[in-house]
Amino acid sequence: MSYSVAGQSCSVEGATDDEDIYIQQAVVFIEDAIQYRSINHRVDASSLRLYRWYYSRICQWGLGLTIAVVLLLAFIERPSSLSVSSDPRHRSPTWEPPCGLTESIEMVCLIIFCLDLAVKSYLIGWEEFRKNKWLIAYTVVISISVIDWVLSVSMVCDEKLRVRRLLRPFFLLQNSSLMKKTLKCIKRTLPEIASVILLLALHLCLFTMIGMLLFAKTEDPKKNGEWELHFRNLPNSLTSLLVLLTTANNPDVMIPAYSLNRGYSIFFVAFSVIGTYCLMNLLTAIIYNQFRGYLLMSVQTSIIRRRLGIRAAFQVLTCHGAQQAVTQKEHFNLKYIQIRRNTICLFSFTPCGLKEARQYADVGYMDREQFRKIFDQLDKDHIKEHPPLPQYNSPVLQRLQVIFSHYYLTILGNAVALANVMCICVSYTHPRVQIRPVALCCMSSPLSSPFPVTLQLSQSKNNNKQIHIKLQNC
Repeated sequence: MSYSVAGQSCSVEGATDDEDIYIQQAVVFIEDAIQYRSINHRVDASSLRLYRWYYSRICQWGLGLTIAVVLLLAFIERPSSLSVSSDPRHRSPTWEPPCGLTESIEMVCLIIFCLDLAVKSYLIGWEEFRKNKWLIAYTVVISISVIDWVLSVSMVCDEKLRVRRLLRPFFLLQNSSLMKKTLKCIKRTLPEIASVILLLALHLCLFTMIGMLLFAKTEDPKKNGEWELHFRNLPNSLTSLLVLLTTANNPDVMIPAYSLNRGYSIFFVAFSVIGTYCLMNLLTAIIYNQFRGYLLMSVQTSIIRRRLGIRAAFQVLTCHGAQQAVTQKEHFNLKYIQIRRNTICLFSFTPCGLKEARQYADVGYMDREQFRKIFDQLDKDHIKEHPPLPQYNSPVLQRLQVIFSHYYLTILGNAVALANVMCICVSYTHPRVQIRPVALCCMSSPLSSPFPVTLQLSQSKNNNKQIHIKLQNC
């Protein structure tokens, strides 16, 4: 069994004794800490192998591909809308797949989802499964999809409604932790924004009634422009002001009334100021504040999960060290387990983990704080620096390197490029002006190499101007 972290691979031999099981448990807990996963799962030897296989890159990519396939089935299922043109007048007859083709693909996807559910349920156990609402909903959605699939096949694909189509986005939602967090945040935000939405509704209804009274139908047809276009009845009035709340029909909605009397603009200005600039901004501020608060809580939860995983890894190593006659101190015997290949993999999760772990080799053990400090590097952002300039022994090459990597040379290259563009614009507007090919040197950064660009303006026999731009790599 193998695993990979940051491009480095570590191999773990078969767990035939308790020593290897402790090391495997510690490695899995560290992996959970890195990926912010929960450590509430089975930790026996066979379950650990299944757990690491399930969260391997190949398995997760396969599950993601299955979700993509089941979502893309909507493009080819009957009635299919997959065509070159979206205009019904120019649309060619769409390809209708035979009955059973898409159903077979969908059944394969549903079988994979059933296996995914079975593996997750086995790994976390029955007690955790009952507490997980997402897995319960996952079970219900798969069951409904299978029943609907059986009905569809029994009716020879002639059913009028396919319920499972409406449930397919749930597979993507259930597999994405980010979407789960977003949905939970929306659920927490709805009670907070309900009061503001109620104020918006009252504001809209109040101004709708005022507008219907203000722009009522009169005997003079010339003064009924606003009534005919926007305030003829209650649905039309609500729609007009609702669109005005988004400023989509501003100022078109008030032009007929404004052309009769400038004072009518006060009604629309007051509506926009109160609704658009006060209540809508208040709604946006509440949503932002709730999302920011939930984001902080989510970050705290992720950090707690990471700390819990690292502490669990230390605890199992401490239990392993206790078997080596270290029973009263909360540390594990580093000298004993460092000779094993598995433990070296344990500290390779961090860039300097092996280097720092070897510092405690002379002491012979590592306490909890020392163990935690090694894995604190997981919370640090590593700054990516540009590679250093190549070193040359020749003084001439060193001098040329200083000259061509200077900042002023970049400015000169940009100035030449700007001059060439201006000359092309002048030549395009004044055909009598002739410009010969100009070689220009562009420098994107002091560390990059020059790219010669050749620009040429030519004029054909039928007075069609053509611009030729040619890039050449040095």
